[in-house]
Amino acid sequence: MQRYKFLINVIINLKWSGGKPSIDEMNRRILRLLRTDGKMSYRDVAQKLKRSPSTVRDRIGRMETEGIILGYVALVNAEQMGMNAEAIIFANMEDRVQLEDLHDLRNVEGVLEVLFVTGDKNIMVRMQAPDNREMEDIISDQLIPRGLKDIDLRVIMESVMRFPEVSLPN
Repeated sequence: MQRYKFLINVIINLKWSGGKPSIDEMNRRILRLLRTDGKMSYRDVAQKLKRSPSTVRDRIGRMETEGIILGYVALVNAEQMGMNAEAIIFANMEDRVQLEDLHDLRNVEGVLEVLFVTGDKNIMVRMQAPDNREMEDIISDQLIPRGLKDIDLRVIMESVMRFPEVSLPN
Protein backbone atom coordinates (compact mmCIF):
# COMPACT_ATOMS: atom_id res chain seq x y z
CA MET A 1 0.00 0.00 0.00
CA GLN A 2 2.84 2.42 0.85
CA ARG A 3 4.45 1.76 -2.55
CA TYR A 4 1.22 2.68 -4.34
CA LYS A 5 0.92 5.88 -2.34
CA PHE A 6 4.48 6.76 -3.31
CA LEU A 7 3.83 6.08 -7.02
CA ILE A 8 0.60 8.08 -6.93
CA ASN A 9 2.49 10.92 -5.25
CA VAL A 10 5.16 10.85 -7.99
CA ILE A 11 2.50 10.86 -10.72
CA ILE A 12 0.64 13.74 -9.09
CA ASN A 13 3.86 15.73 -8.64
CA LEU A 14 4.83 15.15 -12.28
CA LYS A 15 1.35 16.12 -13.45
CA TRP A 16 1.31 19.33 -11.40
CA SER A 17 4.74 20.34 -12.65
CA GLY A 18 3.81 19.85 -16.31
CA GLY A 19 5.48 16.46 -16.62
CA LYS A 20 8.85 17.77 -15.49
CA PRO A 21 10.19 16.83 -12.07
CA SER A 22 10.23 19.79 -9.73
CA ILE A 23 13.27 20.62 -7.63
CA ASP A 24 12.72 22.64 -4.50
CA GLU A 25 15.40 24.23 -2.33
CA MET A 26 15.73 21.17 -0.08
CA ASN A 27 16.39 18.92 -3.08
CA ARG A 28 18.95 21.43 -4.37
CA ARG A 29 20.75 21.28 -1.03
CA ILE A 30 20.69 17.47 -1.07
CA LEU A 31 22.08 17.43 -4.62
CA ARG A 32 24.88 19.84 -3.70
CA LEU A 33 25.93 17.59 -0.83
CA LEU A 34 25.82 14.46 -2.99
CA ARG A 35 27.83 16.20 -5.72
CA THR A 36 30.64 16.79 -3.24
CA ASP A 37 30.42 13.29 -1.71
CA GLY A 38 28.18 10.73 -3.41
CA LYS A 39 28.91 8.21 -0.64
CA MET A 40 27.22 10.29 2.08
CA SER A 41 24.70 8.26 4.02
CA TYR A 42 21.11 9.41 4.46
CA ARG A 43 21.99 10.06 8.10
CA ASP A 44 24.99 12.27 7.18
CA VAL A 45 22.94 14.29 4.70
CA ALA A 46 20.10 14.60 7.22
CA GLN A 47 22.45 15.88 9.94
CA LYS A 48 23.89 18.54 7.65
CA LEU A 49 20.40 19.67 6.60
CA LYS A 50 18.81 19.26 10.03
CA ARG A 51 16.17 16.88 8.65
CA SER A 52 15.26 13.29 9.43
CA PRO A 53 17.06 10.47 7.58
CA SER A 54 13.70 9.15 6.35
CA THR A 55 12.89 12.52 4.75
CA VAL A 56 16.27 12.55 3.01
CA ARG A 57 15.87 8.91 1.92
CA ASP A 58 12.41 9.62 0.46
CA ARG A 59 13.61 12.72 -1.37
CA ILE A 60 16.67 10.97 -2.82
CA GLY A 61 14.51 8.00 -3.83
CA ARG A 62 12.03 10.31 -5.55
CA MET A 63 14.83 12.12 -7.40
CA GLU A 64 16.19 8.75 -8.58
CA THR A 65 12.72 7.66 -9.72
CA GLU A 66 12.13 10.96 -11.53
CA GLY A 67 15.49 10.70 -13.32
CA ILE A 68 17.02 13.72 -11.64
CA ILE A 69 19.72 11.54 -10.07
CA LEU A 70 20.98 9.27 -12.85
CA GLY A 71 23.49 7.27 -10.83
CA TYR A 72 26.64 7.37 -8.75
CA VAL A 73 30.25 7.09 -9.92
CA ALA A 74 33.73 6.85 -8.48
CA LEU A 75 36.11 9.66 -9.35
CA VAL A 76 39.45 8.07 -10.18
CA ASN A 77 42.88 9.65 -9.96
CA ALA A 78 44.10 9.12 -13.53
CA GLU A 79 47.78 9.54 -12.70
CA GLN A 80 47.56 6.88 -9.97
CA MET A 81 46.13 4.57 -12.66
CA GLY A 82 49.06 5.28 -14.98
CA MET A 83 47.10 7.59 -17.30
CA ASN A 84 49.51 10.52 -17.61
CA ALA A 85 48.23 12.05 -20.84
CA GLU A 86 44.80 13.51 -21.46
CA ALA A 87 43.36 15.13 -24.54
CA ILE A 88 40.25 16.46 -26.15
CA ILE A 89 39.75 15.45 -29.75
CA PHE A 90 37.52 17.35 -32.13
CA ALA A 91 36.59 15.45 -35.29
CA ASN A 92 33.96 14.81 -37.91
CA MET A 93 32.31 11.54 -38.81
CA GLU A 94 32.84 9.80 -42.12
CA ASP A 95 29.69 9.73 -44.27
CA ARG A 96 29.20 6.00 -43.62
CA VAL A 97 29.05 6.56 -39.84
CA GLN A 98 25.84 7.27 -37.92
CA LEU A 99 25.76 8.97 -34.55
CA GLU A 100 24.59 5.69 -32.96
CA ASP A 101 27.77 3.98 -34.25
CA LEU A 102 29.82 6.17 -31.92
CA HIS A 103 28.41 4.31 -28.90
CA ASP A 104 31.05 1.71 -29.78
CA LEU A 105 33.71 4.18 -28.60
CA ARG A 106 32.88 3.16 -25.02
CA ASN A 107 34.88 0.00 -25.75
CA VAL A 108 38.05 1.96 -26.47
CA GLU A 109 40.38 1.99 -23.48
CA GLY A 110 40.83 5.52 -22.19
CA VAL A 111 37.79 7.12 -23.85
CA LEU A 112 35.98 9.03 -21.11
CA GLU A 113 33.36 11.00 -22.97
CA VAL A 114 31.92 11.35 -26.48
CA LEU A 115 29.80 14.39 -27.33
CA PHE A 116 27.96 15.57 -30.45
CA VAL A 117 28.67 19.32 -30.58
CA THR A 118 28.16 22.37 -32.76
CA GLY A 119 30.88 23.88 -34.89
CA ASP A 120 32.96 22.82 -37.86
CA LYS A 121 33.94 19.61 -36.00
CA ASN A 122 30.82 17.92 -34.65
CA ILE A 123 32.29 15.19 -32.42
CA MET A 124 34.26 15.76 -29.24
CA VAL A 125 36.08 12.90 -27.51
CA ARG A 126 37.79 13.27 -24.15
CA MET A 127 40.33 10.56 -23.50
CA GLN A 128 43.28 9.51 -21.38
CA ALA A 129 46.28 7.34 -22.13
CA PRO A 130 49.48 6.31 -20.35
CA ASP A 131 51.49 8.75 -22.51
CA ASN A 132 51.28 10.81 -25.70
CA ARG A 133 52.69 8.02 -27.88
CA GLU A 134 50.00 5.60 -26.67
CA MET A 135 47.34 8.28 -27.25
CA GLU A 136 48.53 8.70 -30.82
CA ASP A 137 48.34 4.91 -31.30
CA ILE A 138 44.79 4.75 -29.90
CA ILE A 139 43.67 7.55 -32.21
CA SER A 140 45.20 5.99 -35.33
CA ASP A 141 44.40 2.34 -34.50
CA GLN A 142 40.98 2.66 -32.87
CA LEU A 143 39.30 6.04 -33.40
CA ILE A 144 40.03 6.64 -37.07
CA PRO A 145 38.99 3.08 -38.09
CA ARG A 146 35.67 3.64 -36.28
CA GLY A 147 34.86 6.51 -38.61
CA LEU A 148 36.38 9.67 -37.17
CA LYS A 149 38.15 12.03 -39.60
CA ASP A 150 39.53 15.57 -39.66
CA ILE A 151 41.08 15.00 -36.23
CA ASP A 152 42.02 18.08 -34.20
CA LEU A 153 43.90 16.92 -31.09
CA ARG A 154 44.19 19.19 -28.06
CA VAL A 155 46.45 17.89 -25.29
CA ILE A 156 45.33 18.99 -21.84
CA MET A 157 48.25 20.62 -20.09
CA GLU A 158 46.60 21.09 -16.69
CA SER A 159 43.11 20.73 -15.29
CA VAL A 160 42.05 23.99 -13.68
CA MET A 161 38.58 22.91 -12.53
CA ARG A 162 37.59 19.30 -13.11
CA PHE A 163 34.27 18.80 -11.37
CA PRO A 164 32.45 22.09 -10.90
CA GLU A 165 29.51 22.57 -8.57
CA VAL A 166 26.33 21.76 -10.42
CA SER A 167 24.21 24.75 -11.34
CA LEU A 168 20.65 23.93 -10.39
CA PRO A 169 17.71 25.77 -11.94
CA ASN A 170 15.39 27.77 -9.68
